[in-house]
Amino acid sequence: MESRMILSNDLLQYIKDVNRTIRVLWLSPDSDGAFIIDIYDPFAQPEFVSRTQLLADIQQGNAQLMETDPLAILIREEKIPEKHIVARNHAWEIIQSLVKSAPNIYLDYQRGPLILQTCKEHRTTHKTVYKYLRRFWQRGQNINSLLPDYKKSGAKGQLRTPKTGAKLGRPRKYDSDIGINISEGIRKIFNIAIQRHYVKNKKHSLSGAYDEMLKDFFLERHINTETGEVIHSYANTTEQTAVPSLVQFRYWYEKENNKFDIKRQRIGKKIYDKDMRGYISSSNTDVWGPGARFQIDATIADVYLVSRQNRNRIIGRPVLYIVIDVFSRMIVGLYVGLEGPSWVGAMMALANTADDKVSYCKRFGIDISAEDWPCNHLPATLLGDRGEIASHYIETLANNYNVIVENAAPYRADWKGIVEKRFHLLPAKFKAYLPGYIESDFRQRGAQDYRLDAVLDLDEFTEIIIADILYYNNYHELKNYDKDSDLVTDEVLTVPADLWEWGVKNRSGKLRIYPIDGVRFNLLPTATATVTEMGIRHNGSYYICGMALEKKWLDRARQYGRWKVTISYDPRERNTIYLHDTDTENGFFICNLTDRSRADRDLSEWEIAQRQHLEKSKSASHQKIQKTAKADLTTNFQKVVANATAKRQKSSVSDLARTSGIRGHRAEEKEHNRASEAFRLGENNTVKEKSAKVIPFPSIDIYSEPDILEIRSKLKLETKEPKNDL
Repeated sequence: MESRMILSNDLLQYIKDVNRTIRVLWLSPDSDGAFIIDIYDPFAQPEFVSRTQLLADIQQGNAQLMETDPLAILIREEKIPEKHIVARNHAWEIIQSLVKSAPNIYLDYQRGPLILQTCKEHRTTHKTVYKYLRRFWQRGQNINSLLPDYKKSGAKGQLRTPKTGAKLGRPRKYDSDIGINISEGIRKIFNIAIQRHYVKNKKHSLSGAYDEMLKDFFLERHINTETGEVIHSYANTTEQTAVPSLVQFRYWYEKENNKFDIKRQRIGKKIYDKDMRGYISSSNTDVWGPGARFQIDATIADVYLVSRQNRNRIIGRPVLYIVIDVFSRMIVGLYVGLEGPSWVGAMMALANTADDKVSYCKRFGIDISAEDWPCNHLPATLLGDRGEIASHYIETLANNYNVIVENAAPYRADWKGIVEKRFHLLPAKFKAYLPGYIESDFRQRGAQDYRLDAVLDLDEFTEIIIADILYYNNYHELKNYDKDSDLVTDEVLTVPADLWEWGVKNRSGKLRIYPIDGVRFNLLPTATATVTEMGIRHNGSYYICGMALEKKWLDRARQYGRWKVTISYDPRERNTIYLHDTDTENGFFICNLTDRSRADRDLSEWEIAQRQHLEKSKSASHQKIQKTAKADLTTNFQKVVANATAKRQKSSVSDLARTSGIRGHRAEEKEHNRASEAFRLGENNTVKEKSAKVIPFPSIDIYSEPDILEIRSKLKLETKEPKNDL
């Protein structure tokens, strides 16, 4: 890992003392001091150290910065049980004032009186307050660190071993037998019985395999010498509890076997694969430095764009979201697209603030270095409009990453004056060069229709916006910037990049870096998808992931019915959705489009909706032609049937006689067809007609026609005679 400065909330793991991992709680903005805490010590208290010493520990190899936080609790707000939310909020209410009193709360001689006052106000104990504070400090300094440890409850997935020999599980309600615990030896017997009597013998049901197992392993077999009758009894009549129950047998079958693999073995691979297999996110007052406060706002750009699919199709004006760092005026995030103004658009811009800008720019063909746009952080405070930021989705981000969310009051856009000014500044650089840009005379009588001049698509316009932002961040001088005294002393040029660099070096206590995938996942909108035999269906598209294939979800959906799952998705593209799973490290599985939905690949929700609209319009127009063609088709059917009916002659032969000679009639018709259908290469396609061989009707009073054997014997006799053409 490349060396960097130490930031607030960083974790340092010491090499020699493997049990010591510390978290940086607070960094002094104007001195070398820092407060830390051991995250694993159950009685830990904040300690004061010098930042120089921490850097020396890293440089000398005694400690290393950890990339991931092992104690962080990252969970979507809607996934938290209500009772745990109540417990979390209660704990936060108690220690909130203490946390905000930093750095005083870290000092030994001030911490005691502060906690004593809190105990009196909330009528609680010192032990409780210290427990909440320690949990908050050790687990990441966010409100979700106060959640109860419900994931550690219940020992999920672990086998229980009785310590006293007592029977595990729920007592039997009606049976007088206590029952037995299932040991490893009995589980082996279960597996033998399943293979012997269930997998290899498809006539047995699971209960039938259980009965056979009892006979093989748990019951004694006796033969009555007088009658020869076979009788079974318990091996020990005084201990009838030594027999496992059917419920236990079924439980371990479900737990230790793949039902779908067993079913495939029972009914055969061919039949299973054919019938049961599934189909394949001043303003400088009280601002310490970079990252202390971000402002976000959106506008609809005054330029018309064309579709990436069909450049003759005008798609309207894009939405532009900008995120500004208040201290440096650096543009730290953006979103250019067709979503919003809404939470979806705000989500894209917020995720971009934590994204690596080098890789982001590379997607649009722009090569930069990390110094050109060194912004991949989340803020301590975020200010935005109520419409987007008041969404419940922001709660997940706020609680997982300790971001304080502020909403501008209605009709008070001046609260976000910094970001509002950027929307006037940015277009000034490019509007003279963009076809389709709207001037002030748009829609006036005699004015030019600028929509017809549109030539840029969404990606090309984004490329222009990025270039404009890079210029603004690195070269634009802020003439009216309100400097602090130390900025004046250090003669810092009021260019956003220079202000950012100076602020990081001198006031970096608020900069916080988090894994981008976690940030994106916690920002993405959620939805309910359906597991089907063809994949996980969301908005008409089908997805699949390795976990679903491994657990045979598609087979289960086809055999037992469909079910709902919770997913997150990015509205900008349909290639991927994220299946929620709290048992995984990052909280989700990545699901990709199946080949069935390949037409949706690399398209956004809006582009797919537009395509579906066109398809439905074309289909509606085609319906008129289809209806007339269908009427012509049925009329043709009726005409052919009417002609055939007119040719039908009244027969003097009985119905029985007509139906009994079908086989012979078919043979005659086949011989006739062979002559007319045969290929004769090099000859005229006209077939010469020959006189048919007439078979005389018998002179006896039998009205049934001869069968095929009689006809063949008659023809055999006549082959000896010379053929005469009639």
